[in-house]
Amino acid sequence: MKTITCVDCEEQFSGETKDEVMKTMMPHYGAAHADVMERGTEEGKKQWFATFNERWEQAEEK
Repeated sequence: MKTITCVDCEEQFSGETKDEVMKTMMPHYGAAHADVMERGTEEGKKQWFATFNERWEQAEEK
């Protein structure tokens, strides 16, 4: 299991797979970061996913 920190705050999310973490993170984004989702551009989305993937790859298995 890996734990990563939200791209836009300090909340942490854990899961066995990257997809599992993404699924647990989505309700958080809808509630806490709706503004980020609403004003997102294609470039911003690419950057967000790049950061998410980087954090996933750097996270240690626990």
